[in-house]
Amino acid sequence: MLTAEERLDVQEFYARYAECIDGARLEHWAEFFTEQCLYRVTTRLGLRLGGDEDWMNLESTSLMRDRVVSMGQSEDFVPYQQRHFFANFRIQEAEGDELQVHANFLVLRTYAGQPSEVLASGYCQDRVTRAGGRLKFIQKLYIVENDERPESFVYPI
Repeated sequence: MLTAEERLDVQEFYARYAECIDGARLEHWAEFFTEQCLYRVTTRLGLRLGGDEDWMNLESTSLMRDRVVSMGQSEDFVPYQQRHFFANFRIQEAEGDELQVHANFLVLRTYAGQPSEVLASGYCQDRVTRAGGRLKFIQKLYIVENDERPESFVYPI
């Protein structure tokens, strides 16, 4: 049984994660994960079919850092701002230092001078651990409601 304080720690962790990405501090993105981890953005269809339908699939913080570096070197996309919303947190299981967390999410995208649009919405099935006194993702699995990948999907969500 988790205490109210532990549940609030999880929500605070997700809020810091959102602030990092929304604030375009992507050089710190990998710090939210254990070294060996899974960051996966897929659809319901992709979840059934396996990795071939994933929007993004990275299996270590090294690959995450490489992704951030390659984004900085690319000129093939128009930069945009993201805004994350996480809600309806539920800790499905707690065993030792590991938690299984379910949360709904909504990510808005805004190009300069344009109205905001929904980039992605759905739910997360995450595994979180306490490592070195801090919460970190072992697995960050986004299941997106829409099977259609956005025309431009560059930044992590």
